Amino acid sequence: MADATGGLIESILRMPGEFASIAAQSPEQAILLAVGALITGFAAVLFGVLAAGGVGKAFVRALPSGRQPPQQQSQR
Repeated sequence: MADATGGLIESILRMPGEFASIAAQSPEQAILLAVGALITGFAAVLFGVLAAGGVGKAFVRALPSGRQPPQQQSQR
């Protein structure tokens, strides 16, 4: 397990250099890499905001409120 963790950390630290070498090969590859990063970043931020909103809404519902539910009037 220690080797897997060490290998993962090593590959994460090496990743920016690999991306830079790919982007340096041609302008088209740099543009495609940037567009991919923007799409991935946007999707991650959007999902994070939606997840945080869902968790926040669940906590707000769990808190007691000072309001009473509306009373229904009986019709005679």
